Amino acid sequence: DLIRPETWEVPIGKNHKGILYHDFDKFPMMLVGGVTRFGKTVFLKQMLYTLLNSKPDNIDVYILDLKGAIEFNRYFSLPQVKALAGNIFEAEKVLEHVVNEMKVQEKIFKANGYTNIVDTPIKKRTFIIVDEGAELAPAYVKDGKKEAANCQIHLSNIARMGGALGFRLIYCTQYPTSKSVDMSIKMNIVARLSFIAASQVASRVILDEVGAEELPAIPGRGIYKIEKRREIQVPYFNDEHLFKNVGN
Repeated sequence: DLIRPETWEVPIGKNHKGILYHDFDKFPMMLVGGVTRFGKTVFLKQMLYTLLNSKPDNIDVYILDLKGAIEFNRYFSLPQVKALAGNIFEAEKVLEHVVNEMKVQEKIFKANGYTNIVDTPIKKRTFIIVDEGAELAPAYVKDGKKEAANCQIHLSNIARMGGALGFRLIYCTQYPTSKSVDMSIKMNIVARLSFIAASQVASRVILDEVGAEELPAIPGRGIYKIEKRREIQVPYFNDEHLFKNVGN
């Protein structure tokens, strides 16, 4: 069993040294990229499966599924999923709510002299999953540019201040450009995961270096990078497995 109960560790993939885990209490934000059909959404679902099994009573999840909420529609039935946004207008409201939750948490921290949630008795963590961040980029939006700009402000605040307060942002895009991944968001995200990229430019946006464009065209093959890059194979996962086993 790959689940590590009572931790915020998620199996990120496997390489020649074994299973690699990502600890969301050490690195609370993650930037994920790569072309469509090569692993991003599968990774998100296996990540959710792990967290819902290891910390079912201490996790809130907000999902921005900006491809019409099709991939994650079933997940809204889970009690831990507090909101599901399918377009930019819904996303703005969800992100505004999350930022307001952060402000409440900040008051609690100040009242108790807390600086980082890992050093407090607070057990709950809040995960914000953005699946297709390019849909929130003002440069790519025709209708809703004001809402897109507000989303960027909210995401920047979450990326900049949310980690210490217990908020974990996973920002994904299949169109990694400087316009789809705002620098104010990217500069506050240490952990990176890239599946095969369409170009060297796309690889640089996610990893700050080339290489993802040369990955083999194998679904789930990716590069995981924190202090150094590691090529990994992310396990296959599907909805039926989650809904059959979560909470058991």
